[in-house]
Amino acid sequence: MECSSRRTRFTNDVKTHALTFPQNQVHVVTEPDVTTTLGHTAVVSAYKTLTNFTNSYLTPKEQRILAKATRYGAQAHISQFRKSGEPYITHPITVAAILAELNFDINSLCAAILHDTIEDTDITEANLAKEFNKTIAYLVQAVTKLDKLKFRNLQEAQAESFVKMLFAMAEDVRVIIIKLADRLHNMRTISAMSESSRKRIARETLDVFAPIAERLGLKKIQNEMQDHAFIALLPNVAEKISNKVDELSGHRKETILKIQNKIIKALLHSDLSAEVDGRQKSLYSIYSKQKRKNLSFDQIHDIFGIRVIVKSVKDCYIALGVIHGLYAPRENSFKDYIAVPKTNGYQSIHTLVTGPFGLAIEIQIRTATMDKVCESGVAAHWLYKNDDFATNSRLTIARNWLGDLLKLQKETGSSLEFYENMKKDLITDEIYVFTPKGKIIQLPLNATVLDFAFAIHTNVGTHTVSAEINNKTASLKQKLKTGQTIRITTDNNASPRTEWLQIVTTSKARIAIRHALKHIKDEDAIVVGHKMLDRALDTFGHSFDSIDKRTRKRALKYYKKGSMDELLKAFALGELLPSLAAKKLLPLLKQRNIRKSYSPKEAFLITGKEGSIINYPHCCEPIFDDEIVGYMSPAKGIVVHRKNCANLDELEKSPERMIVMNWDMENEVMFQTTLQMDVINKQGVLAKLATIVAENHGNIERFEQVDRDGNYSGLEFHLSIANTDRLEDILYKLRQLPEVLKAYRKEFK
Repeated sequence: MECSSRRTRFTNDVKTHALTFPQNQVHVVTEPDVTTTLGHTAVVSAYKTLTNFTNSYLTPKEQRILAKATRYGAQAHISQFRKSGEPYITHPITVAAILAELNFDINSLCAAILHDTIEDTDITEANLAKEFNKTIAYLVQAVTKLDKLKFRNLQEAQAESFVKMLFAMAEDVRVIIIKLADRLHNMRTISAMSESSRKRIARETLDVFAPIAERLGLKKIQNEMQDHAFIALLPNVAEKISNKVDELSGHRKETILKIQNKIIKALLHSDLSAEVDGRQKSLYSIYSKQKRKNLSFDQIHDIFGIRVIVKSVKDCYIALGVIHGLYAPRENSFKDYIAVPKTNGYQSIHTLVTGPFGLAIEIQIRTATMDKVCESGVAAHWLYKNDDFATNSRLTIARNWLGDLLKLQKETGSSLEFYENMKKDLITDEIYVFTPKGKIIQLPLNATVLDFAFAIHTNVGTHTVSAEINNKTASLKQKLKTGQTIRITTDNNASPRTEWLQIVTTSKARIAIRHALKHIKDEDAIVVGHKMLDRALDTFGHSFDSIDKRTRKRALKYYKKGSMDELLKAFALGELLPSLAAKKLLPLLKQRNIRKSYSPKEAFLITGKEGSIINYPHCCEPIFDDEIVGYMSPAKGIVVHRKNCANLDELEKSPERMIVMNWDMENEVMFQTTLQMDVINKQGVLAKLATIVAENHGNIERFEQVDRDGNYSGLEFHLSIANTDRLEDILYKLRQLPEVLKAYRKEFK
């Protein structure tokens, strides 16, 4: 039950009495005319609204079942009232009417009417199954479970509720559809709530419920939800936009009508039968477009539009040609969602044309089936009693989307993290790109090459090394545009890097990268921890392999670790000192005779295989062949500093955490460093500098102009480079340029 705080429950001792429904006894009212048994005029009115929608598509038998459910629900909620004073049953009847307007099936409608009975009355799932059927009983019970969640805080509640909704949808998508209709009616009556509750519920509606409605193709529910939430959150802004739309409508109404009539005549002349209607963009859609594209109200050209409904897909394209013959299309304003449907299965042709007086008008062209599916979304699966491809594919798309989400949820440790990631994915526009074999991949706006790789498959993403866009080399962080073809090159030895998290935008990629990094970090930490412990034990003439089981168990118990792997990871992550643990892992006799302090026999050798366990800080940016020293940080693990780092004075106050280190690189690894230059401002000087860096095996990650004084500039190049020799080569050649006054490696303080 949504937003229970907005209604008051009480018993009127004079007129009503509370009803109870024991496990084996079901209360049934059997009056033939349901309106005579409902009593209150508000209830009768709500029921008539419901039947006005259902009379056109429910069979007489289904109408009788609906009437029975209404009487049953009315009796169950007889002692409950809303804050407005209306009987509470008006709410579930209205929820059912919202679904009936979209022609939902009889089981959905009955479940909507009864959706609060299990939670708020003594009725059980068994009662409903016996009186109606198992499907209705299951749907009511599933909706009830969504409302019984209790959590430590609001954020956790929202996150867990969202995950719970996904699982409910996976079982039967109608569960969340009833929940969406419930939320929509709550949004219609949100003014009865406190300001803080209005803001919270409106924000949650915009972040989660409306986008889910969109994903399920329930456009009408989505738009109304968004407008109610928009008005609740920003009433002044919403009113201003509404007034502007009303003003504009008065000016353009006649023009739009003329365009409609002209299109109708032209289509008839081409032997096309079509319905042509006007449409208006929702308030929240206008506001979102203004914010997203930084536009003024006057720059929004598709506030009013025209929808053309024809008989077949072939007719859609013929109608497009006819309309473009009447009005010139605007550049880059044509979208064919018939050939390439949206993620939620939406199909239509969109074209922006220039009408009379230079007026920009968006025209949507679709078939009647596409229009019905657009309005009803997944409801079309239950509405049409045939194997129509469009209706069933919509449900398949929804199920595939849910399946992908549930896989991601399993890979995410925290529901809150999953929820925050999914909010970003839900609220977005889409682009359409291609694999080299022509398969269409749908991605959110601003998705990168790396997002594309993970969209193909998680294994492709995790092993990506390079890419091409339209046969040209591209960076993994390059943003994609509709129509591009992307080729990904993989290497089984490659693995994700931490900086990839800053590149990707999709939750699938982000969660997969974090999952892989954690796995890699754990493996790296065990290897490094083993190496550190062996080195510490060697100081005492002992080794890891010689530690007996009893000694290991004793040490694990002392340090409260479940396994040796956990203990080894603790060394690499700086949580425990191997020098102290080594003493605990010695035989008891040796522990009594060891000296208080020790010096390692050998330096810790960096091979380049340590992965993310070894950290190279920004304070001194060490690179291969620098003189270095290590520090075991409780927060960062093993941190490598240059021996001239300004921070060492403070770190050396904890000598037990210092590690003697040397390089023993087995493979070439790129390190980060910064060059500073004073240069004369001349055309082309930046290109010269970049060329020298590239020719000497350096890669400029970014550059900054740190200051400028007349004819001179101070520049910083942030490079990735393999070793000090290459760095010295670059510095030497930079200093040879007449435009370069100074060039040196930045020293941090």
